[in-house]
Amino acid sequence: GRFNRNMAAKAPAKGAPPAGEPEEDTGESFGSWEGVRNEESLPDGKGKATYPNGDTFSGVIKNSYREGKGSYVWKELEEGKSGGVYDGEYESNKKHGKGVMKYPDTGTYDGVWKEGLRSGQGTFKYPNGDWYKGSWHQGKKSGRGTYFSHSGACWFMGTFQDGDFIDGEWKFKDSSCYKGLFKSGKPAPGEGMFVFPNGNVQKGKWVATPLEGGEEGATTVVWVAGELSVTN
Repeated sequence: GRFNRNMAAKAPAKGAPPAGEPEEDTGESFGSWEGVRNEESLPDGKGKATYPNGDTFSGVIKNSYREGKGSYVWKELEEGKSGGVYDGEYESNKKHGKGVMKYPDTGTYDGVWKEGLRSGQGTFKYPNGDWYKGSWHQGKKSGRGTYFSHSGACWFMGTFQDGDFIDGEWKFKDSSCYKGLFKSGKPAPGEGMFVFPNGNVQKGKWVATPLEGGEEGATTVVWVAGELSVTN
């Protein structure tokens, strides 16, 4: 049946969702409920909620909140095109604990959530073949992790901060790698080293230089080779 305002979810999720995170319905009322009810005829246990915007939730509702394991399905963006699906744990109406989120056209996250955001250990697989496995904080890659670039056939292994790779190894399929600091997806100005498959080490530094044909103030980095250590 229809729900009135007294049966409403008590509060929307706190904080903005991460980029690409579909909003879950936290409005003034459910659309309908098929499942267990308490003595006051309110949802109290397992069932299926259909929200006014067309989203559905199959799982446990307690005091109008999604709690425990469940499945939230966003309405189709258009015919035959999924709006997203989350299968996992909830706490107080928010994704919290372990869960799998399938985003519309933007990949899949399998890992830990906290208060509706990707936080903890998890793996994100992108539709272009890229993937990231490691630590997350407030919806962004943060801490130790590995990012694989399908198009570049290379790995970024080390420390991430606020979604960006900042320190570690840039490793290639031939097992060679570059070790140093990074900024905006490329080596940062400063010292670093290349390690080759035969064990030779090329030290040097990246120097910021004006970008030819670019906007005023735009720069790129150029490698200036230094000492070469050759293994016997």
